[in-house]
Amino acid sequence: MNEPRLARVAAAIADPTRARVLARLLDGRLHTAGELAAHAGVTAPTMSAHLKLLVDEGLARVRQQGRHRYFGLADGDVAHALEALLRVADGRDAEPAADVRRWQKPEMRGLRRARSCYGHLAGELGVQWREALLAKGWVTAAPDGRYEVSVAGRDALSGLMPPGFAQTGRVLYDCVDWSERRDHFAGPLAVAWLEAMVEKGWLRRAPETRELKLTPSGRPALIERLMGEVPFPVR
Repeated sequence: MNEPRLARVAAAIADPTRARVLARLLDGRLHTAGELAAHAGVTAPTMSAHLKLLVDEGLARVRQQGRHRYFGLADGDVAHALEALLRVADGRDAEPAADVRRWQKPEMRGLRRARSCYGHLAGELGVQWREALLAKGWVTAAPDGRYEVSVAGRDALSGLMPPGFAQTGRVLYDCVDWSERRDHFAGPLAVAWLEAMVEKGWLRRAPETRELKLTPSGRPALIERLMGEVPFPVR
């Protein structure tokens, strides 16, 4: 009897080294094998074998650019599955007090405040961003579960909108936040927004983690001008 596809995928994720690699790739960026080997604490040949398996199982993709090869998650479905597994691994639904204590640990506070989730904004700031855009009417819900940017929203968010933006397909949709258990925005448009925020210097990426830090220039530009004043520390 052939091994079920689900069992193979689960086995690919279950290995500790590959799990560390997949968690790293959740930032939505492309990484070299050398970078991932250093992050996971293994040799280059060992990492190459792990990456080949992840690519073969459809969990990761590779992009060749000149002499270099870059690795990322295969697609958004893989990212959302991994985020769901993180929530299951927490096992905290029946223990809300324990969940609160977990996210109050010093090493977790930054990730809870703001982090990247497959290239889009997550954490407290991501949830607040979604709620602010909906409250202002800059983003509206469509009947099929996706969201659209309103005319007022296009004007207000003009500095964050990608060039030649076309509102077709699922460019913006909900993603359950791992720490907040509420939705933040996902999709190609959400990815473009985060990239623009980083390029403008409103947010900066912390090294070796998915954490995003709000900068001093980010508070007036992002929090006060676009979202309205919300409690969120500059770090």
